[in-house]
Amino acid sequence: MMMKAPVSNARAATDTRHRITIPNSRPRRIRLVGLGKGGKTILDAIDTASMNDVRVVQATNIAEAQAQLADAEMIFAVACSGDDLGLAASVKHIARGLNVMITGILIETAAAQPELPVLRAASDMLIVSSDLNYVADMLEQLGA
Repeated sequence: MMMKAPVSNARAATDTRHRITIPNSRPRRIRLVGLGKGGKTILDAIDTASMNDVRVVQATNIAEAQAQLADAEMIFAVACSGDDLGLAASVKHIARGLNVMITGILIETAAAQPELPVLRAASDMLIVSSDLNYVADMLEQLGA
């Protein structure tokens, strides 16, 4: 019996005959929370009109945040260096009640950030970036 030569890894990786052409999960309801003036400014600059299931939460108190996050499946809390993070702990509490993971995103614009430990405590995962376009790029990569 003649055996076929094994397919090389490179060729196997490019072989798309057996790939599924539809997404393997449904879109997630993503909520973006702007913490402080800088976080809100970054989110205001993102055009979410063409992004399905992505909404910017503009909450100034706990009740507003809770109402706007009620259907969230992913929560991103965005802040900049120097922002007031007074609402961060409340957003985490709301996320816990919804059983939703919260990702904090700190856009560094200064060398020392007293906000870092506050946002770290209010997040399941923390991302620190110096790129003002990070959030928009991240949403694009998520397929939003």
